[in-house]
Amino acid sequence: MRKIILALAAAVTLLVAHSCTESGIGSSLMATRTEVVRDSTFTITGKTVENTNLPARTITQLLGVISADNYGTLTTDFVTKMMPAVPLDTNYTSADEIDSCYFVFRIPTGGYTGDSVAPMRATVYKLNKQLPSSINSSFDPTGYYDSQSPLGSASYTATFLQSDDLADSIDSYREIKVHVDRSIAVDIFQEFKTNPDIFRDPSTFETFFPGIYVTTSFGSGRIMNIANTEFIVHYRHEYQDEEIDTTYYDSQSYMASTEEVLSNNNMNLQISDKVKAMVADGEAIIQTPAAYDVQLNLPIQEILDRFRNDHEAQTVFNSVSLTIPAEELVNDRGITPPEYLLLIPANKKEEFLSSTNAPDNVTSFYAQYDATNDCYTFSEMRQYFLQLLDEKNGVADEEDCVFSLTPIDVFFDNSSSSSGYNYSTYVYYLLYGYYPSYSSSSSSSTILEVKPAIERPSIVKLDLEKAKLTLYYSRLLENN
Repeated sequence: MRKIILALAAAVTLLVAHSCTESGIGSSLMATRTEVVRDSTFTITGKTVENTNLPARTITQLLGVISADNYGTLTTDFVTKMMPAVPLDTNYTSADEIDSCYFVFRIPTGGYTGDSVAPMRATVYKLNKQLPSSINSSFDPTGYYDSQSPLGSASYTATFLQSDDLADSIDSYREIKVHVDRSIAVDIFQEFKTNPDIFRDPSTFETFFPGIYVTTSFGSGRIMNIANTEFIVHYRHEYQDEEIDTTYYDSQSYMASTEEVLSNNNMNLQISDKVKAMVADGEAIIQTPAAYDVQLNLPIQEILDRFRNDHEAQTVFNSVSLTIPAEELVNDRGITPPEYLLLIPANKKEEFLSSTNAPDNVTSFYAQYDATNDCYTFSEMRQYFLQLLDEKNGVADEEDCVFSLTPIDVFFDNSSSSSGYNYSTYVYYLLYGYYPSYSSSSSSSTILEVKPAIERPSIVKLDLEKAKLTLYYSRLLENN
């Protein structure tokens, strides 16, 4: 129902009476009153659409297999190039003094979905050729590695360990360590000794070491969120003097998966028949990773017309907000609704998500899931309508009214906020000398960028029939 709310009319009249005695301006203001109009009678429609190919724009790597009612079965592994460390320690160490080496996959606190105690096994392969530049979530790594020649395997659960060395950075973490033959480290060491220039640029290093493929070779029931992948080498230093021979043991990260190199999650999601039936019945379903978005038809022109056709008084556009009720789909694996949704004109979505961007509250908006009220609320949409009023004289095209509602991962600038969980990885310090950090959520920090959601599996049903698109605007009326 359209409502008119009287706002501070008496207070405004009293204030003017004391500040403007016999001036014309004072008399004019005293003869007016302000009203705020609230209109939420708009109808929102939409439908579920497929969102199956996600660009490779993340450093978070998903590994595992999980099945759940009201979701389906997700299998995910990954390929990644590696950033070389420069320089390697060759001053006091020889190739003969390399003792052991392993790949370590580090998972932050709570970085998994599913059964924490289910035994699983990770297997690592070396890529035998360079990855293609055009790669997405449906990539098939067959042919890029030798399935008969794994570098190594390791069994693991999701039991988390306390960290003493990283006490200032993180509270706890989980490491999956895959030991490999020391010849891998020796080859890298010798290459650096003879050809150090290829270690100065990832594009040249990949001609020597194209990267790795990591997959699940045993077990199911859990998806792990790997925040950091690196290759660590243990070696010894031998020192001799006249009195005693001394051996020092040390280690170094030779290479790691970082933001600067390509990393891609290869995903295979078999959506459950229950979810497919809901979509067939017209339900609005959002599912990650690489599954479903919702396409919305918003009554943009109707809102503009309601505002512009109010001829009774001068009007000021105040705000537009969109609230969409959400329903969690019960499952036995702890799969919850997406934490964040992006609202953007459908014709701008692909370009926006294929590069580094953050919502600007002009043509792109985001909302965090409100678990208390079971909804998503986009509260900063005013500028979109002001832009249409200014640039198109209040006439919206069809493409201005069709929006994509897609799940995203949001990355914040932690320097301005302490909320959310944070983790830091010492690989960046080993390679570059600094600790970057990531926050999963924040209400006050600055958004650095958003990416297509792959952080964890998620699913939610939206109730578009009960969605509320609310317009507020002010009117200045003459007192009769």
